[in-house]
Amino acid sequence: MRATRIGRGLGAAMLCLIVALSFADPAAGQDDDIPDACRTIIGCADAGPAPENPGDRGGYAQLLTLVVLASGVGFILVKVGLAVRDGDRRTVTRPPD
Repeated sequence: MRATRIGRGLGAAMLCLIVALSFADPAAGQDDDIPDACRTIIGCADAGPAPENPGDRGGYAQLLTLVVLASGVGFILVKVGLAVRDGDRRTVTRPPD
């Protein structure tokens, strides 16, 4: 019963996301000063102007956000790894010599 409610909730959320994206302007959020040739995943050597504000592409605020997120994920992975290793130590019993 609970799994059905979760599935319906996820389905409704996906439907809302699809509807919202269908009305979105594809050109919104794109900078006019970036050449069309550089709008690929790889980009090009001169992908636009240098960052002038902290929130611009490549600005220190974006790099700081990346460092904070990577540190947080790393911290969580270390804690989970230590908890699993500690749990394995408690469950393994050694035979008497």
